[in-house]
Amino acid sequence: MEKFNTQDFSSITCEIHIIRARNINQSSLGKNNLFVRCYLPTGNNNQRVKLNTQEISSKSNLFWDESFSLDCMGTHDSINMMKQGTIVFELRSRRHLPWKNIGGSQVLGRVEIPLKRIFESTRMEIEEWAIFMTTSKNINEDVKPPAVKIAMKVKVNETTKINKLRRSWDESCACKGYCGCNSTSIFSADDCEIFAIGAALDVL
Repeated sequence: MEKFNTQDFSSITCEIHIIRARNINQSSLGKNNLFVRCYLPTGNNNQRVKLNTQEISSKSNLFWDESFSLDCMGTHDSINMMKQGTIVFELRSRRHLPWKNIGGSQVLGRVEIPLKRIFESTRMEIEEWAIFMTTSKNINEDVKPPAVKIAMKVKVNETTKINKLRRSWDESCACKGYCGCNSTSIFSADDCEIFAIGAALDVL
């Protein structure tokens, strides 16, 4: 027996532009490289997408001018959960030698920006110098904390109706429908959120 259940799906495009850094104690970093890591909420069971900028020399002009674009599609509930989430940015350093990077990276500072701020802003976009709270235990109050100029904007795309096909399985089949023998597709509409995020990451 076949039954169609129509569900409304929406999508959000989130664009992040990492521009440049300032107030970096370059002498203490030696030949280390710098990069920014950001974690974006997906609205799906507290899962996050991790993105890294390119690594630049700490002795450079600290300029990235690098952009990310992420498309996420889901039900109204999952999109609303995503809107309540927070984008986390980490300023990181990594030891560098001419022929390879050495070991893991070290967190120099961290900042969180609620997505709600962007949605409530004019034209749903912001640009600011984000102040990164340092992770160092030896904090000199006379030294300004590191900052990164970040621009972000979001776009809510039109609602799309997707017909989710429900079939009752053949009782003679031991798989109880999990093998897809009674379906024209091995994926359900519930999978759309995951694949939309995955497809977006493939193009970065």
